[in-house]
This record gives sequence, C-alpha cells and structure tokens, in this order.
Amino acid sequence: MSLPTIPNVNRRRVLGGLAALPFMDASHVLAKAPESPLYLSALSDDDEGHFGVIFEETGEMRARIELPARGHGGAFSPMAAEVVIFARRPGTFAVVFEPRSGRIIASLASPEGRHFFGHGIYSRDGRLLYTTENDYETGDGIIGIWDAAHGYRRVGEFPSYGIDPHDIRLMPDGHTLAIANGGILTHPDYGRRKLNIPEMSPSLVLADARDGKLVREVKLPAELHKLSIRHMAVNKAGQIGVAMQYEGQETDLPPLVFIWRGGEPQLLDAPEPILRQMTNYCGSAALDAAGEVLGITSPRGGLASFWAMADGRLLGTAAMVDTCGIASAGRHSFILSSGDGSRRIEKLVKRAGHSGPELPEHVQLPRLEGHWDNHLVRGSI
Repeated sequence: MSLPTIPNVNRRRVLGGLAALPFMDASHVLAKAPESPLYLSALSDDDEGHFGVIFEETGEMRARIELPARGHGGAFSPMAAEVVIFARRPGTFAVVFEPRSGRIIASLASPEGRHFFGHGIYSRDGRLLYTTENDYETGDGIIGIWDAAHGYRRVGEFPSYGIDPHDIRLMPDGHTLAIANGGILTHPDYGRRKLNIPEMSPSLVLADARDGKLVREVKLPAELHKLSIRHMAVNKAGQIGVAMQYEGQETDLPPLVFIWRGGEPQLLDAPEPILRQMTNYCGSAALDAAGEVLGITSPRGGLASFWAMADGRLLGTAAMVDTCGIASAGRHSFILSSGDGSRRIEKLVKRAGHSGPELPEHVQLPRLEGHWDNHLVRGSI
C-alpha cells in the first residue's frame, strides 16, 4: 500500500441531489416542545460486550442495545424518537434505534473504502444525517449525507476540507456545519497508528450543508499544528468551544482549549499544574444549558475543567477517575461519566466568602456495571 498524500479536497464533487432535499421551516421545529432530558452513551462490559445506552438524568436506564463493536459518539434526532450511535474509528457501522424501547430502526454501513470517525449530527429538521468519514485510500475527509426520512439511504457527500474529520455540530443558523478536522492521517491497515504527525494540519471548518461549500476555515498558528482539533460544543450565539489533543513532546504544555467567536481563536490559559493534569489530552467538550460555561474532560488526568464562554476564564476543576463523557445537566451544571462505570452531576456554585473561581459540587448517580465510553449526548424525545 502506498501512503496517500494530503489531497486537494476542493476537487471532490458534491454528490446527490442536495437541492432536492429542502429544509423544514422553523415553526415546524419549534413546535416540538422539549421534554425530560435523556442521555446517550456507549458502554462496554468486561466480557467484550458493547452497547448503546439511554438513561435519564437520575441515572436510571431507559434502553440498551447491543453493538457489533465498541461505540463512540451519537446524536438525537430533533424531530423523531430516534437516536444514532456510531462505531469508534475506524469502525464502519452506525445503529439507529428508538430510545424508549431500544427497537432497532436502521443499521448503517460506511461506503466501500470509507470508515466512520465516530460522530454525526442531524439536520435541524431531522430529515438528514451528516457523518464524518475517512476516504482512507486518498486521506480525504468526507461528510456523508443520509436521508433519515427515507430509511437512512445514502444520498450524497461533500468534503470536510481537511483530513481526519471527527466531531461535527450544527450552527444556530440551521444550515452551517462546524467540522473539527483533527489533521491526523490514519489507515485501517495500520489500526489507530498516526501516520503524519510532522505534517499535521488540523482545522475548524464551517461548511454550508445546503451545497457543501466551504464557508470558513480556522487554523491555529503554525507552531501549534500538532494540536489536533477534535471535539466541540456550540452555543446559541454561534460561539464554539473546542477541545484538543497534543501530538508533540509529552513535556510540552500547550493550551488545549480555545473559543472561536467569529474572529481569531482565543486560546485559553490555565495554571501549569492544571495543564499538567490535563496531560495534553482532552477527550470531550460540552456546554451548560445556558451556553455560558464550557466543560472539558481530560480522562488520562482524571480531570474536568470548566471555562467561561464570555472571556475564557478557568472557573474551576473537578477530579474524577477516567472521566471523559460530559453533557449539560442544566444551567452551570454538567453530568460526567467515567470508564470505571460511575456517573455524577457537577454543579458550579459561588461560595460565600470565596473570591476565586466558582467551585463545583457534585451529586453521585447510581452506578451501572460496565465502562462508559468517551461521550455523553443529551437529548429528549
């Protein structure tokens, strides 16, 4: 096998009749009132069993399905009682199921020569599903398009305008996609080995879902090119909080989080002991319900950190062994999950007489046997 070079992704044509798949009007979307939150995550047990799990904010399980292999991220349909969970890269499956009963609705397989990167997002009207994929012979990052309203058939694709597209989010305008191009070249023949660390070129890309065209590309300074842009959270103002993983020397202590508000990225500062505890690896990102606080997990350091979206201040941290899954549990509140099977809710509070950052308090949730995977996704049905 010859290793692919970084492609000119602009040459890739947009497939499928995107223009023939209109978006629903906003009133239809707003007609769906929010209900009690549910959480989606992947879980593995000690007998090599792998599952997609739905649970309530109390921790009580609502549904569990078996997966062919380890799962990763997922998404709730905004308009139907459906959720999708994706294989961990370089997996080739995704499973759509009904979150109350666990009934399987559809099983997706990545096209020949592709694998999923573990994440996807529905369009605002729930008719389309967008998936991050790797064309592993060329190295092209691809955004696959699936018609969720008609059996999840493949209807098109467009470039991610980078390589290694991982997380993907829908911006508040309802048609722009934020894509985290991690910049790391991989190929299934080499497992999860990273093939291009010296030439990494990660990017945060905005693309128009209606025609697949590039809207904006955001890059960090060249000296920070080994910071892989991997996970994101977007608030209603269109501000994006980004969690990164560093592929340089272990002794380096680069910033691992930035906020993008439409201009230059704001790299967030943290005290050296906190950066050391983050171990150059952030696993997931989420915003609280108000979109005011960004939560970032660092599972290798057993740390969750909380940052103000307004100015990037570090508000506080919470220690939790192998914590990676994080999702909103309300205003200034998050639910965390761990590889040891535990879950808890962290709430940021101000304490009388304390002049420093807000401090987290937590409530432990019932434990489930197994090991939670990297992500928690909040939704409702």
